Amino acid sequence: MKILISGFKPFANFQDNITRKLVEGLPDVINGNKIYKIILDVTYKTAFDVLDKEINKVRPDIVIATGLAAARKVITTERIALNINHANAADNAGVTKTDSVIIPGAETALTATLEYPECVYKTDIVVKSYSAGTYVCNDVFYRLLHKGTVQAYPYISFIHFPSEENIPYEKQLNTFVDILSCL
Repeated sequence: MKILISGFKPFANFQDNITRKLVEGLPDVINGNKIYKIILDVTYKTAFDVLDKEINKVRPDIVIATGLAAARKVITTERIALNINHANAADNAGVTKTDSVIIPGAETALTATLEYPECVYKTDIVVKSYSAGTYVCNDVFYRLLHKGTVQAYPYISFIHFPSEENIPYEKQLNTFVDILSCL
């Protein structure tokens, strides 16, 4: 099986992005599954398009997009993406979106198409979440799920990771490998 995993570059006042480090730190093969990696800029305009281009190139079975949720204390598998961008923070291109519909006329919310097995939740630092926020992470997640409603597309998921201050990098990396080993 082929799994494409995306992380993000640093944004706002973050010197680095844990997802960049995690994605780059993953082995190339986990449980016989080939792991493909891409790092996206935190921009509304390009993040999804760059990822979609990579999906068309790699043709993965699963896509797992990841993002930083610095204030969270646990790793969260996201279930729901909303058709709205709303954040006071600008993206890396200086764009701010408030109460902005991502895809006019599309569903208000879409659900992840990748269901994680229970072994993913064997630790207390991985939990389900029902809000991917309304910033660039949600934008990418929603666009991925929407594209899957109009054409054949891989299974889609999104995982938010906390800052290294909340869970050290090595523990997050080992947990991410465990999550991927469950697939």
